Formats: sequence, C-alpha cells, structure tokens
Amino acid sequence: MDGVELTAQDWGFAASVASSLGIKYYKITGGEPLVRNDIVDIVRSIKDSGGIVSIVTNGSLLAKYAEELADLVSHINVSLHSLNPEIFRKITYGRLEPVLKGIEEALCSGIKLKIDYVVLSLNSHEYTDIINYASNKGINLNIIELIPLGMSLTEYNKLHAPMDPIEKYLDKISVKKDRKAFQNRPTYILPSGIEVTVIKGICNPEMCMHCTRIRMSPDGKIKTCIYRNDNLLDAYPFIISRDAEGLKQLFIKANSLREPFFKPERIVEAVHSVNGRYNVKKRGI
Repeated sequence: MDGVELTAQDWGFAASVASSLGIKYYKITGGEPLVRNDIVDIVRSIKDSGGIVSIVTNGSLLAKYAEELADLVSHINVSLHSLNPEIFRKITYGRLEPVLKGIEEALCSGIKLKIDYVVLSLNSHEYTDIINYASNKGINLNIIELIPLGMSLTEYNKLHAPMDPIEKYLDKISVKKDRKAFQNRPTYILPSGIEVTVIKGICNPEMCMHCTRIRMSPDGKIKTCIYRNDNLLDAYPFIISRDAEGLKQLFIKANSLREPFFKPERIVEAVHSVNGRYNVKKRGI
C-alpha cells in the first residue's frame, strides 16, 4: 500500500493513539501541506484527538485557509527566504506577493506566526531585512542553516552560506540571549520583543541529542531521524485496521529506536558519513 495517503480520519486515529502515550505536539509539514484539500479536516481531527497542532507552510495558500485554521492551530511557521521578489522566485520558483498576503491574513485572523528563513548564498545578505520585517510585524523568527539533504555536493557547496555574521549581528543588537531546552537552540530577544532562534543542525551533537521528534509520512511510515532511512516502520496497516494496540506498540518501538545521529562519542563517524557526500565542518564538541 505504499504511496496511499492517510485520510483526515486516519490522522485523527493515529493522533489519538499517540496522545494516549503522552505525545502532545503535532507539526504538519511537507512538501506543502496546504495543497491538500482536506488540510483543515486533518488539523481538526488531530486537535479533536487531543493534539496541539502547528503547520509549516510556504505561505502561498495561507490566505485561503487562515480564517478556518485560526481556532485550530497553536501557530504556523511560514517559510520566507527573501523579501526581494526576484530572489524569492529563484529560491522557491514561486511568487512573493501571495506569501506576504498570507502572512497578513493570518495575523488578521489572530494566528500566531513564526518565520522560517533558511540562509543561502542567494539570500544571506538579506538577514537584516528579514529581521527588521519580523520585528515590525511582531513575528518570532527562525534563522536556519541549510541542511544538505536531497542535493549533490556541488549544489550544497554552491548554496551554503556561513551563519557567523548573522550570529555576531544578533549578539550586537539583542537585549538578551537564552537557550531553548528543545534541541539546545540559542535564542536572541530583540528590542522589539520578538525571539530569533538560530538553528544549526548539521554535525551538531548538542542540538541532535536534545531532539525528541519522530516523523510520520503521508502514507504512514514512521521515521525516527531526519538523517536516516534505515529504520522506517510501517504504521499504515495498523492505522487502516484501527488496531490501536498494534499502533501503540509500534510507536513504543519507534521511540526505542530513536538515537542521536551526531553523538560526541561517535561524532567522527557521523561527520564522515555526511562528508562522504558533503563538505561539512565538524563542530559542537
């Protein structure tokens, strides 16, 4: 049954089982989740099953769904990688205007937003503009280092940009620097009151060892680590048959298989496995 997407009712059942194990937070990501016509039903099903739901979206369809989602989500992350329409098009192959409209509609609907800004060679010069935009809108900001997944060595080296200038700038303008317990992420409080979180996951054991996530694909595959595909578990049969106990045991097994990909005692091995494809520096030791 590979490739058969779960329905809204399926997601509600899966969430009810997960919630019985104490799993509380659910983040719907993609691809682009808002292209599903039943996205509102999916969010509602998970929420009705006891979950606290957030969404990660490119924002292009957010204006369409903002009002319906307002009472269902805890917050929405919007990917905003440039404020320059031409650079935005080069990065996303899409238009900036609908994304900015979606952000405005979401804010007007009372949705709490976060902006996700992935730093690339194409947009690294825009960090002050992105920070100012987020500050003016009162939106928290995630500044994210490029993760070398799904691309060649040549592509990664071409697109990757250093984070050091941004961190130095945040050190200079922030009124407070903190560190979030989840994934040990440094967070800067700016004079505007917004939080700016810097996310550098690649070859970073301090972040990796604090991760508590598991992931489920649209066709019901459980993935315990973003960097690994060798320990996938198939939850689809248990979900379709509404086998709550079977699914519960599968979640327990998935949790037992979780381990940091980058660990201090084997960081050289982990870095080597990544550097087999990418030119990535070792750090975090």
